[in-house]
Amino acid sequence: MPKNLSKWIEENLLIQNYKKKSLDGYKEVLNSLNLKKPKEIILIGGTNGKGSLSDLITKLTLKKNVSVGTFTSPHLLNFNERIRVNDKEISNEELLDVLKKFNRYKESHNLNFYQIISLAALYHFNKLDLDLWVLEIGMGGRLDPMNFIEPDISVITKVALDHQEYLGNTIEEIAAEKVEIARPHKPLIFGSENIPKAIIEKASKINSVLISPEKKSHSLNELSKKRIISSEVLFCLNEVSKNSIFNFSCEITKKFLDDFKILGRLTLFDNFLVDSAHNEDSARNLVNYVEANFKSKKINLFFACSENKDPIKLLKPFEGIVDKIYLADNIHLKLMSSEEVLSKTKNLNFDFTVENSMRSLYSIAKDKNINELNLFAGSFYFSGELFKHLLEIKNLPVTMSSLGEVI
Repeated sequence: MPKNLSKWIEENLLIQNYKKKSLDGYKEVLNSLNLKKPKEIILIGGTNGKGSLSDLITKLTLKKNVSVGTFTSPHLLNFNERIRVNDKEISNEELLDVLKKFNRYKESHNLNFYQIISLAALYHFNKLDLDLWVLEIGMGGRLDPMNFIEPDISVITKVALDHQEYLGNTIEEIAAEKVEIARPHKPLIFGSENIPKAIIEKASKINSVLISPEKKSHSLNELSKKRIISSEVLFCLNEVSKNSIFNFSCEITKKFLDDFKILGRLTLFDNFLVDSAHNEDSARNLVNYVEANFKSKKINLFFACSENKDPIKLLKPFEGIVDKIYLADNIHLKLMSSEEVLSKTKNLNFDFTVENSMRSLYSIAKDKNINELNLFAGSFYFSGELFKHLLEIKNLPVTMSSLGEVI
């Protein structure tokens, strides 16, 4: 991303990233757009797996020659990744133009960052007259800007504890927020066998068609031995494919699942494994994956988490799996300082080492025995900075296409 675009986004949008604001102004601007509904809208919420499911649906529907707009968050390298058309990122020029278009409403309509980027994506998709919109909920559901669009299929991949400061302190409270993306008489796909009561009650109340696993089904799991895609996401993918008007079930093949990868999630190259696990549930899933696939290897954990996360919950699952953890300062403004991580995790049984840059962390990892696994985890920001460093070393543009060539 050019510096002028990156600087404009930082100065005009990211400075108010987490500020809560009323949705009244957003709804007024949204209504003024007079959006033409595409042939189908798929709205995807859930604690984990949203990005993977969005990417899977996008790639599979393209095989059916369906034109598709995909909105996801967060991004890994560049802001453009959040708005894609036919799996290609919006250009720098288009992105700046559409963000400026809605940033001018920031004061008059009291819009925050999430509302502006949502309006930008919807406007962009609408202008191109696409067949399908795949829209990812940022967190929660009830108050998310994308929830003011009427979906044909709603999906909740799973519900786990995350963003409790916004969504509630229990699974039921969080589920009650997420299930608000359901619509009367439309499919509501839930990826787990254990369905929160709040989801069952809401679906019943509005006569939504609740679809969930009745028992463990390994039919799709057995297609791919890599286990990179969770069982919840695989179930949701299969059900979306059957309920979509585009019916892309036949495109879900062993080869497709084996070839699928989403950078920043269980990304393996050389003796590095990079995963952006950033809540307790995803951290435990990562530990299970590592134990299943790298049981005989020594694990070197390189870690950083966002300022608003609890490092105890993210690191405790690794007790008994790793002995030493490498931390770094001065990597990203949104990441917790090593001093705070050390203060909060002093009762955990780990040996910590602190470095002052990503360059230092990467150098340490590269010097490790090739038979050891270097695991980088804890945040999308952390994964992104590692990938940016790799691209800088090779003097390549900081883009997802360049990254795909490298790893």
